[in-house]
Amino acid sequence: MKRGLGAAWPVALGYFPVAVAFGALGAQAGLSPLWVQLTSLLVFAGASQFALVGLLAQGVPPLLAALLGLLLNLRHAFYGPALRPYLRGGPLEAFFLTDEVFAVALRALPGLPPGERRGYFLGLGLGAYLSWNLGTALGVLGAQGLLAFPGLGEALSFALPALFFLLALPHLNNPVALLAGGVALGFHLLGQPAWGLVLAGGTGRL
Repeated sequence: MKRGLGAAWPVALGYFPVAVAFGALGAQAGLSPLWVQLTSLLVFAGASQFALVGLLAQGVPPLLAALLGLLLNLRHAFYGPALRPYLRGGPLEAFFLTDEVFAVALRALPGLPPGERRGYFLGLGLGAYLSWNLGTALGVLGAQGLLAFPGLGEALSFALPALFFLLALPHLNNPVALLAGGVALGFHLLGQPAWGLVLAGGTGRL
């Protein structure tokens, strides 16, 4: 697990400012600090959490908001089969499985001895989880001061896509990865990003 925690620092550095932005925006939306923090503790899914806060702030019923958040995370259904040759996971591994954790794990796990893979993955996921929740707490506590700076929330939120792009760079010499990325981009340009993610995931499993 110690090795995985050490490998988590790029993900943790990317997660922290985005989590700060989430905590600050959640508090600004009028949600209680406890509720915002519990969302990070129990959901741990960046895009879904931002969507959930936005929907609830607009008065959408909680059950419907949760369902939409679940739909946003359907892409994770493709991550498990990709990692299955290297990791026999359970509920805890599934909980820690985010886009960035998946990207790092997929690159590292094949080179590790089978007996070390689970500990590595759990350390990697735990590092990301702790960073996300610490950032959320800081954002909630300092919401008014942080969002007083124009554009700071948007700048902090950009850290996550930038991090994922950097993690994806080593895979750009893989023709299957390029094809899946092209499918996702094409559907995004057509205004159907959700379908693009699903079909790109299917393409990557061919």
